[in-house]
Amino acid sequence: MPRLEVFPQNHMKTAYGIWLFTAQHPLVRKLKRFAQPNVHGHKTWSSSYLIMDYLQENRLKKNSRVLELGCGWGPASVYCASQQKARVTGLDVDENVFPYLEMMAAANDCKVRTLQASFNDMKGKKLAGFDVIVGADICFWESLTDDLFKLFRRARRAGVKKIILADPGRSTFDDLCERCEKAWPGSFSHEYWYALEPKRFEGQLLILDFS
Repeated sequence: MPRLEVFPQNHMKTAYGIWLFTAQHPLVRKLKRFAQPNVHGHKTWSSSYLIMDYLQENRLKKNSRVLELGCGWGPASVYCASQQKARVTGLDVDENVFPYLEMMAAANDCKVRTLQASFNDMKGKKLAGFDVIVGADICFWESLTDDLFKLFRRARRAGVKKIILADPGRSTFDDLCERCEKAWPGSFSHEYWYALEPKRFEGQLLILDFS
């Protein structure tokens, strides 16, 4: 566990080997004066813990190139960089989330690159730079189901080996799972999963293994 001499530890929690800030942390409250996320990037979303728990059992190869879609504060990004020794990029359409991600990475003594872009901006050449794609709580609008499916199709053509999405179980996520199963039946799996840190959380995983 990283040392945190420069960070007040009240209003922080730990999960899967990393430190996490809560919305009440004094540094988060200060950041909100200058960076106001506007696309649901106002806290750590619980589905991120499902990805962490899954990767505890299904570890990444060292130096894997990981892209987190809709990273927000980046808990999954920080976990992959800190605990899985991956080279990680956090992608979000809202640049105002990046100061929170960078603070989280600093608290865990790791580095995460940031990239401001939409899912539709990620074409073949950009996706070819990654081995693994992850995302948590990012399929919350009907339009995102189509955007993500098309991104997965481009990612497969670009050589991405694995995609892991986590969700509480929204109907939009179910729709995405159905489309992926029809398109790639031999590569698709749909798992019901739970995490125990920082508290119990149940949800679902969409996994595409193109390796």
